[in-house]
Amino acid sequence: MIENNNFNRRKIIKYVAGGAVVLSLAGLGYSTGQVSSLQQTNNNLTKNLDKKSYLLDSWLIHGGGSNIKKMPNIVDKAPTVNIDEVFYFNHKSATCRVDNNTEPFIMPSYKLGEIIVDANTFYMVMTAQNLVVKSIQEFDATSEFSNICVLESYEGVCFTEASVSKQVYGSRFTPEPFTSEITVVDATSFAFTAYFDETIAPVNFAIFGPKFTFTGALTSGSVVVKKLSDASQTLPRKPINQ
Repeated sequence: MIENNNFNRRKIIKYVAGGAVVLSLAGLGYSTGQVSSLQQTNNNLTKNLDKKSYLLDSWLIHGGGSNIKKMPNIVDKAPTVNIDEVFYFNHKSATCRVDNNTEPFIMPSYKLGEIIVDANTFYMVMTAQNLVVKSIQEFDATSEFSNICVLESYEGVCFTEASVSKQVYGSRFTPEPFTSEITVVDATSFAFTAYFDETIAPVNFAIFGPKFTFTGALTSGSVVVKKLSDASQTLPRKPINQ
């Protein structure tokens, strides 16, 4: 009887939010009816995930360009120093990059206090991988608001280097990990929020703190958060050669 009971016990796989959790029913005493109920729940969850995947496939989520961030100058602390943040993103990955600062500027750091970053020394590259769409907020064409998409990632690396009074902090070659949340607004803005853990990202934590949002005025490029059906309305109606 023990051998027969062990033979009849089963395992099921329950899919939740894109992950798979294996639940073993061995030794738990589930009846046939209970197993059928769990299997039905599993089927419903799978269908819901398929539906969400289908809905996501009907959206265009991508963009790239330049944000200009104004930083305080070292004379009167007016926000006149332009920091050019070049960015690119799609629904799977995102990058934000600052190659240089042509002028010194004041940065209110998290642990170092107010610091002056020497001219031509600030460098930063942030890359987030395996983004997932956290939410999409849709507005119709008559609304004063634009579509908003929030993406998040638990996999990212950040290279940061800056010189303060000729002392170099960080490195262009040694990255620190971070997690992120990215908010993009159709045709309007790109905001890259980074979360730094002091134990594994001490340099970025000291400069930016546990949470910092990199954004600015969108001066070039584009941000697209549109349904395919809406985007198709802007396509040419005649062949280009006519």
